[in-house]
Amino acid sequence: MILDESLISILYALPLKIRQPLYHLSPDFQNSISEIRLRKNLPVALTVYDKTLFLKPNGQTSLLYTNDLLICDEDTLTECFNLLCEGSVFAHEKELSQGFIIMQNGCRAGVCGNLSGGIMQDITSLNLRISREVKGCANTVLQNFRYGGLLIAGPPASGKTTLLRDLVRQLSSKEGQKLYRTAVIDTRGEISGGCQLDLGLSTDILNCNDKAKGIEIALRTMSPDFIAFDEIGNLDELYAVSQSFLSGVSIITTAHIENLFDLKSREITSRLLKSGAIKQVALMPRKIGDEIKIISVEELFNDSFI
Repeated sequence: MILDESLISILYALPLKIRQPLYHLSPDFQNSISEIRLRKNLPVALTVYDKTLFLKPNGQTSLLYTNDLLICDEDTLTECFNLLCEGSVFAHEKELSQGFIIMQNGCRAGVCGNLSGGIMQDITSLNLRISREVKGCANTVLQNFRYGGLLIAGPPASGKTTLLRDLVRQLSSKEGQKLYRTAVIDTRGEISGGCQLDLGLSTDILNCNDKAKGIEIALRTMSPDFIAFDEIGNLDELYAVSQSFLSGVSIITTAHIENLFDLKSREITSRLLKSGAIKQVALMPRKIGDEIKIISVEELFNDSFI
């Protein structure tokens, strides 16, 4: 039986061959899965915290490659792809040209294959992602938050989006010091889970592929205290952040980094930190469960943080 609601939200896209072993997993294990990865003629893989586990037909898992793993053959991969497309590949052509399909839960399923002329063919890999709420995971950050701009930085799969989601929820639900109007620019649907997850009482969600444009719209029309979005990535977004700073609106965003040196050496994050729009950085741990460290931008550039 599947008890985890987040996992239930993607079952429609899983062939029976893959769905059945998931029923045998414990509720705690189900609740810890963040990705289900299917690769043609290779074992079905689950991302659990920062580890990759291979699934067996009987619902057991293994860290090692063994002869009794559940293999995703070509027919199973094709069936999953067709289920994700809900019977119409044509309806998803624009998404597929960018390497993803938007699932019913609002998340993007990553798609790999032969991309030629903007058309994705001969599918070889699928990555079904699962959005999760971990209410209270932002408590430590809020205790040290100065209520200015915040950059949440860390390696892939370190929980950046999950922390961002709970921080937004608490800021806009009087769980912080006051209720703040927060605009979320949700370009991939993963922050709000397709508007299904709890982002608080005073949050406005704008689903928009262009983050820079989304920030501009939120500034002009929603009069927010905070604007939150995932993964700052280009100069247009950096300019929009600067405009929000000049308008007195604080930004909360995320960035992929491997270490502190990346923050100061990469063009986008370095310029972001020097712009004045970010006051603090929340450093995500490499291991789930370890402490989130809060550092001021001043400490970062003075090298006074250890």
